[in-house]
Amino acid sequence: MTAIEARYGVFHAGGVRVALPLDELREVIMRPPAFSPLPATAPGLLGAVNLRHVVIPVLDLRLLAGYAPDDDSGRVIVIVARGDQLFGLLADEIEGVTRIRTESLLGVSVAGERPALFSHTFERPEDGAVVSLLDAEAISRLPGVPVVCDTGPRASIAGLGGVDTDTSRRTVLLLRCGPVGLCIDVGHVHSVVPQVTLHSSPLDGSSVRGVVHLQGKAVPAVDPLELLGLGTVPDDGNLRGVVLATPRGLVVFTVSEIADIASVPVADVLPLPPVGMRKDGFLTGVLRTGSGDQHLLLNGEALRADAELDALGSLGVPLDPAGATTQRPPATRNASREQDRPDGRQVVPSVRKFLTYSVGTEAATPLSQITEIVPYPENAIAVDDAGALLGIFAHRRLSVPLMSLPQLLGVPGVPDPRTARVLLVDGPGGELIGFVVPALHAIEDSVWEETEPKETADPGALLQRGPLVKIGTEAHGRLLPHVDLTAMVVAELV
Repeated sequence: MTAIEARYGVFHAGGVRVALPLDELREVIMRPPAFSPLPATAPGLLGAVNLRHVVIPVLDLRLLAGYAPDDDSGRVIVIVARGDQLFGLLADEIEGVTRIRTESLLGVSVAGERPALFSHTFERPEDGAVVSLLDAEAISRLPGVPVVCDTGPRASIAGLGGVDTDTSRRTVLLLRCGPVGLCIDVGHVHSVVPQVTLHSSPLDGSSVRGVVHLQGKAVPAVDPLELLGLGTVPDDGNLRGVVLATPRGLVVFTVSEIADIASVPVADVLPLPPVGMRKDGFLTGVLRTGSGDQHLLLNGEALRADAELDALGSLGVPLDPAGATTQRPPATRNASREQDRPDGRQVVPSVRKFLTYSVGTEAATPLSQITEIVPYPENAIAVDDAGALLGIFAHRRLSVPLMSLPQLLGVPGVPDPRTARVLLVDGPGGELIGFVVPALHAIEDSVWEETEPKETADPGALLQRGPLVKIGTEAHGRLLPHVDLTAMVVAELV
């Protein structure tokens, strides 16, 4: 049976992390300077707010749960819609959206006379945090708690399996990337990482800031402003993450702040200006919120369908439980686990990470040999008529040669600098060599490797002489040339 998933909006209230199903979370608004009084008294009742001419009672969840009041917290109000009833909950901070399978929800019962405010708990997969799922119906039935009848239109939330009752509004996640405001429909958000820890990886480049350890994998982290050509998200050590699911994996957009979840009229989204904006389809308009803030609206469908982001998503690799990739010792001809191949060459079982890429044909290199991966540098000094040497650029206070790997392997053609990637490999004396490849493919496990190449005197015939490595699985793997870039560095320096 296929597991059913649902999205939940997560927020802080007095240090407690709680959640609501997105179809019950109408929107989030800023706390007003003062609440309007109501002719009613109930534990936790703060008063009311006027939201688009609807008077909504607001409750302090901390007081309902028996915590001491804290005047310094509670800067936003979460508007809860349960059936045809509305009420507000005071919260400290919105953490965004997470996706949970139904079997991961743990039912909770509370003994005693005090009613339970939550029905389930779950472990958030992004960081292992414990989240309590609020029971909005139980809260609305607390003695003395006023609620109002919901006469306004309900927002349409894509991807939740419900019927859209009103297409005039949309629910968006409001983001802040340094000085730039972005937003995206919540239906396109896989989950949110409340605190991002970036780890360096061979994928690091202009828009890729590293990887984030997420759900047991190293997931590429992308700077959305770099992707959009709008600058760079400043890293103040407190980045958040918005996770998108591509057809082949996950990518994390690093943002400065996850501001709000808001239900906004579709008419509030204005078209992009006719000039000065990129035409890649990643942006669809400009949203002006009720507070006057401006946000560029991301096209979630275009981002999730983008070939380059999908390729990055496919590069997310499982994390080694011990914290490092397991590698077998170098194979020898007399290895006890050797087996004969029909052509007389020898292979040994091998499970280690390989980077696969294009050099006119697909090839593979052990990931451990690659120090860094960067885009082709725009400021490189071009070198003409120098064979495989395409140019020189400065990196890490070193002068780095840019060598065309296809040409070194005897494949005609020059990689396109606009789409090429540079594989940086350390030399034995501290040198750095850049091997330019037309495109990256993935990071994958090997099944077995040949121990020795066929004998040939032509170094440019490496793709023909081997050795080969089987990538993927024993049943569905593929044979690729095993390109030893460390050996090629030594050969270039001799």
